Amino acid sequence: MSEPIEFYFDFSSSYSYVAHRKIEDLARELGLSLHWKPISLGAIFTALEHRLPKMGSAKQKYIWHDVERSAAEQGLPYVWPDPFPMNSIPAMRGFYFLQDQDPALAKTYARAVFAAAFGEGRDIARPDILIGIVERLGFDPETFKTGISSEDIKTRLKAETAAAQEKGIFGAPTFLCRGEMFWGADRLASLEAFIRKTGDKR
Repeated sequence: MSEPIEFYFDFSSSYSYVAHRKIEDLARELGLSLHWKPISLGAIFTALEHRLPKMGSAKQKYIWHDVERSAAEQGLPYVWPDPFPMNSIPAMRGFYFLQDQDPALAKTYARAVFAAAFGEGRDIARPDILIGIVERLGFDPETFKTGISSEDIKTRLKAETAAAQEKGIFGAPTFLCRGEMFWGADRLASLEAFIRKTGDKR
């Protein structure tokens, strides 16, 4: 069986939003499964002593412009969330909780969270935003609230983040396939070329 593509992301990562539809399309085109892997960028950045560029700096202005431009290239609506960056931990716990119930539902939920955060500029740290998403997906909100507060799910996100760090992942989106790492929404063409090239040798 072909190895999957692992998609490491954080719901607070604007470039992960930019990449999420295209990586799904690419995996489908290549006939590979796509494993969604939410990780806490905040924890990774803290461990690496990485700091975001200061607001108003040349780098920050460029990145914000590039994100908007990149989203437009993918045909994605884009609205900067307020506040940004936001606390994405509850949303990512929600993904893992739903994944344990129904993997397909978890992916639908992930798309909806990305759309709310960056397509509509909503604060996904707010419980009512997440509850509204799961209600629209037909999942019981009380079960969801209880699930994302469980120690098992809290530990799961920490463990997934730690495992990603052990693999050398330092940012998002990051894609792993056949032992090769690709970082950034702009590396999907390189990922595709690598998969097609190595597939010919198998």
